[in-house]
Amino acid sequence: MDPGVESEVAREYRHLLRTGSADWQETAHRHALLALGPWVRARLLAELRALLLTGTRLGPDDVHAIARLLVLAERRRPRTLLDGLSPDLLDRLAAAVVASPTGGSLGVGLDLWDGTDPPEQPEEPVARDLHQRWHAQRATPGYEGDAAAFFAAPPPPSRPAGG
Repeated sequence: MDPGVESEVAREYRHLLRTGSADWQETAHRHALLALGPWVRARLLAELRALLLTGTRLGPDDVHAIARLLVLAERRRPRTLLDGLSPDLLDRLAAAVVASPTGGSLGVGLDLWDGTDPPEQPEEPVARDLHQRWHAQRATPGYEGDAAAFFAAPPPPSRPAGG
């Protein structure tokens, strides 16, 4: 959705997402999700699963987890929700969040806000996991490759007493 043609409630919702702290945003989303009802939550969760490729273990009644998922997705990559959700579902979510008690208090400063989105942050490369030893097992033939890759090194030989 182009910021020049977005509705007033979508602009208020975007303001809340850009200026509010994460814990206040989660609280506003929890209030909104409870107000939307289980059918809308189920539809929202289905779209979030397709959009974010996560949340498969969540159900429509996991309001706290869905709220956290919504907030983290938009904070990590701005406009993920705004551009990814279907427009009617986004409008319902935005209206419920803005109308929530917490959302109303987070609307302070909307008249002064210039409407800009934060710049997109480059993703950090994923660090290699050096704790897995499966590569040592597969690369070494014989006993050392089968089981020894999972055991600690044998203790050093003991020295004889008196020598």
